[in-house]
Amino acid sequence: MSKVGRNDPCWCGSGKKYKKCHLNRSTEEAHSINRLIADLKSKTFHKECMHPDSSNGSCSRKIIDAHTIQKKGPLKSIADESNHVYCFRNDQNGKDVVLKLGWQKASTFKGFCAKHDKEMFSPIEDELYYGSKNQSLIAGYRAVALEYFKKISVVKGLPFMSQHVDRGMPVEAQIEFQRYLNSMKQGFFKGIDDFKETLNTYANSHKSQAYDDFESLTVYFTGDLNIAVSGCFSPDFTISGKRIQTLAPGVKFVENIAVNTLNTESGHALVFSWPKTFTKCSEFAESLISINHNDLPSKLVELTFSYIENTYFSMSWFNGLKNDKKILIESMARRSIQYGEAVEFSNYEYTNWKVERVVRN
Repeated sequence: MSKVGRNDPCWCGSGKKYKKCHLNRSTEEAHSINRLIADLKSKTFHKECMHPDSSNGSCSRKIIDAHTIQKKGPLKSIADESNHVYCFRNDQNGKDVVLKLGWQKASTFKGFCAKHDKEMFSPIEDELYYGSKNQSLIAGYRAVALEYFKKISVVKGLPFMSQHVDRGMPVEAQIEFQRYLNSMKQGFFKGIDDFKETLNTYANSHKSQAYDDFESLTVYFTGDLNIAVSGCFSPDFTISGKRIQTLAPGVKFVENIAVNTLNTESGHALVFSWPKTFTKCSEFAESLISINHNDLPSKLVELTFSYIENTYFSMSWFNGLKNDKKILIESMARRSIQYGEAVEFSNYEYTNWKVERVVRN
């Protein structure tokens, strides 16, 4: 790094003068992990209603903790006797833990007002899933809204991270950290743009009731549920490992596919949904269809934990797994990023799920 004058713009890109930013950063006292996490949580707090009509002033006054997984459906099904569900997370010290959450609080985000959350998602909250295109679309809408919301929250916290996390580090470490942070920032801004465009596609189709603009693949199954999920991922490989898209910098748009666990009349369903124009998602769906029904549950479990953070499970199920299966599932869930490599599927059996049928709409 070339010499920077005291009154020059700081090399980190903050826009501040060097003397007001990184000049004495290496001698500043480092914040504790607990303080950093607490402060970062306040900086990333975000709430807004993401309903298609939210901009016209029709919202109720209260933004609620909106569920992303059917509260009285899959979440209730996997709750233990004390009404708790579980997920892989980090505690306030950054340590890997299996987090215990009340089933009414799990999978929530402040992404909808009370009125619009009730109006929009009643067909999947108050009714069993029967495979309608409307149900598939709104389930996907909620998953995409969650991912978009999460990326906005992270970006809001990046300036705080830039100014506080590298306190007390040597200059070389500061430079490395800021490079990493700037790279992460670009990735999240790109993700925001992609998910915003995708969410607008869902919103426009929902408002015009153009349900045929979307496609879905539904895996109907019976057995003990054990796991519930709602989220999105960008399929860069088919199930067999064929590359279908890349998330590399410079790619104009990355397609993403939504996945949700829903209750059905005879059991449960894992519902994948995406805009019809997303041809890479269609190719990924076709690769799922090609899997033998006996092997599909294992692939779905490993795929879910590899890509979707918003995945919850029953502790009795997890405790009942053999140790090698526990280790593999947890390593998949805790991997910082799956993208760039195909999921290495195993031949393990994790559940007693029996696939009834797979329906492509």
